[in-house]
Parts: sequence; C-alpha cells; structure tokens
Amino acid sequence: MEKKIGLLGAILMGIGCIVGSGIFGTLPTVANEYGAGVVWALIGAAAVVVLRALASTYSSAALPASGSQFLWAAKLMHPIAGAFVSFSTLLMPTMVSLFGVLFGMYLQPLFPNTEINGTVAAVALLVVFAVVAWFGNKTTINTGNVMVVLLLIAIALYIFLGLPHIDTANVTFGQIVRPGVSISTLAAAVGVLTSSLSGASSVAQVADDVKNPGKTVPLALVLCPAIVAVIYILMAVVTIGVIPAAEVTSLSDVAAQFMSPALLTFFIVGGPICGIITSLIPVALACVALVETSAKNKVFPEVLAKQNKYGVAYWSLFIVMGIAIAICATGATFGVVMTIFSFCNTLAELPNTLSPMFAYKKYPKCCDNSSVHMNRKVAYVLSVLTFIVCAYLCVQMAATLSGGAVAGILAVFVVGYVYFFFRVKYLKGKGVDLIAEMKAPYQPWEDKEKSYN
Repeated sequence: MEKKIGLLGAILMGIGCIVGSGIFGTLPTVANEYGAGVVWALIGAAAVVVLRALASTYSSAALPASGSQFLWAAKLMHPIAGAFVSFSTLLMPTMVSLFGVLFGMYLQPLFPNTEINGTVAAVALLVVFAVVAWFGNKTTINTGNVMVVLLLIAIALYIFLGLPHIDTANVTFGQIVRPGVSISTLAAAVGVLTSSLSGASSVAQVADDVKNPGKTVPLALVLCPAIVAVIYILMAVVTIGVIPAAEVTSLSDVAAQFMSPALLTFFIVGGPICGIITSLIPVALACVALVETSAKNKVFPEVLAKQNKYGVAYWSLFIVMGIAIAICATGATFGVVMTIFSFCNTLAELPNTLSPMFAYKKYPKCCDNSSVHMNRKVAYVLSVLTFIVCAYLCVQMAATLSGGAVAGILAVFVVGYVYFFFRVKYLKGKGVDLIAEMKAPYQPWEDKEKSYN
C-alpha cells in the first residue's frame, strides 16, 4: 500500500493533468477568437466536466479498475462498445503530441537569441518522457507532482500580479456578462475547453495504483476540475484584460506586460513548461493503460500487455509514444491538433457517460454500498443528460474541422472495426471466442458484489 498513490497524490496528478494545454495553449487561442466570451466558454466547460464527473463518480466508486474506460464499455455494455474505446485510444496520442508541440512554442522565449527548432524540441521531450515512463507509474507521477507545486506558484503570480494591470479599455465587466457570442458559436469553444478541463479522468485509468480507489478516484474526479475551473476563469480575466484579446498569442506575451525579466523566466519555466510536462504524464499513462487493457482482453495482440520489471506494458508505451512522436515530427500546428483531439476525446467519452445505468443493472450491491451515495434515478438522469451534452458538443466541434480531418477520424473507426471482426474470426480459428471473453465478468467486481451477500 505504501507504494500506491494517495488522495493528495491523485488530486495533484489530476490538477497537473488539467493545468497545461488548457491554460497555456487553448486559453490564449480561444481568448484570441472569442474575446470576453472565453469566460462563458470556461463556465460552460466547467459545468460539462463536473456533470460528466458526477456521472463517472457513480461508476468509479462502485467499480474501480485500471483501464476502466474500456472495462465499463466492454463488460457493462457490449464488446462492440469496448472495441470502440480501444480504437478511440489510438487517437488519444494526439493529445500527447499536443504537449510536445506546445513545449516547442514556449521553449523559444527562454532562449531569445538562439534558434530552437520547435519540432525537434517537441520530439525530444516525448523521447525523454518515454524513458522516464519505463520505470513505472509511481516514479513518473512523483516526478510530475513536484512540478505541480512550481506550476501553481507560477499561476498564482500570473493572477495576483496581473489583476492590478487590467485595463478597462480592453475588457469591462459588462462585456464579460454580455460577450455577444451566440450559443451555437460558443459550443465549439466549450467543447475544446471541456477537453482541457477533463484531464482528471486519467486518475480513473490507473485506479489499481491508487489507495482506496473507491473513495479516492471519485473525489479526484470532482475536486480537480472544480479547483481548476476557478483558476482558469481568473487566468482568462487577466489574459483579456491586460492586452486586447485580438493580440493574445501566448500567456508569456501577456505576463511580459507586468513581470520583471527574472519573474517572466520563472513563469515560463514553472508555468507553461512544468504545466505541459505535468499534463503529459497522466495523459500518456492513461493512454498506455487503455492500450494494455485492450491487449489483456485480446482486442489488440496480447504482446502489448507484456510488462517489464517495473510493471510497465512497454510495447503499449512504445506504440503510444511512437504515434505521438510521429505526429510531432510532421510539424503540425497547435490549433489543428488541439481541435482534432478535443473532438476525439469527447467522442471517446460517449460510452462512459452511460456506464452508471449498466453498472447498477449488473452490480446493484456494489453501487448501493459504494462511497458515493447517489440515488439510482439521479445517476440515470445525469448519465443521459451528460450523453446528450457531449453528443451536441461533438457535432459542433466536427463542424469546425476540415472534411479531411473528419474523414480521417472516421476512417480509424471503420478500419478498426474491420480489424476487430477479422480478429474475432482469427481467434475463433484458434479456439478462442473473443466476444465471449470480452463479455465475461471482471472477477474483482464479481468478488466485490459477492462480498455484500
């Protein structure tokens, strides 16, 4: 137990995951396009994430497990839903590559007199992370949690030093209250920021490494986005208040208006650089956990679940980081990668939003005796409402993507299901019924349900 992650570690992990691309990448991008509307977009995103977290806590408290996103879909719903999550996992390294691209963007201001190739810097960061991740989740997460402390200090400096420098010529309270942006237009921004606020869900994907996951994971799922939402809104007000929204390109440009050179250097290192790394760690580990879980359940070749002496599924790690590095190597821009990921992330969450209904149907005693005391009907209403909201955001984000990007994403699922059915047929020839095995109950949940008899 002493080797497992406690509540504080889980919360720091969740906050570190959320605070990164959301503030230092997506926030200036959305602020530049929507101006004062960014505050309402953040409020909407926070509402969606907390709503989604409330539904997820019901399942997380009753049926915790590493790779839960896959297990809930495959074991509670249907193997076809589990396969959907597996294929979505192959799109998740887009987010990992995003952190690499962002790292390259913020590294340049630290060395103004040196020409730094952003693509090379991005690839180098991901390679270094892959090496650190080889030594296991506990070591990797502890490394990130040290950086979370620096990150929060940098954010506090940005907020408290920036608030006195807000110019009403740039933004007024009235403009924040009535930004003049339509709901349908704002929905795409909400969708992008929702993905940026939803990083705490990665805690649920490493539940087996968490102390008392039935209580710790649900608390982290709700507390992390709530805490970060307040931080985001304060950061947004400073960002659009210090310089005109149309001129915002990065938060380091805003910070330069009210910080000394020494403080600005600390802000870039402790803020964007640490934020990117603390976000990268849990997101990448969650991707690896999902690929490993899919392999353990034979959707992917079982070699992907093979572990080293530190308990790391190294082939899964290699594939996740390989895809992310390949995307970075193309030189793709932050805006394009972020929008594609946000769409993929929200799409992948759709099966999870319905998990509370299926959880109670199969494991009623686990649900009734979990640490989250939520009425079953309330959980069902939250589940359906969350599904509808996420589906709506998917539609609005898809409308902002190019036809080629949407076609490429859909192609992953088409090719994935073709592979899946060939995989089912192949294994059946070897005497293995993949569909039956995916449907088979997850034994720890079975044991937990029986313990309440």
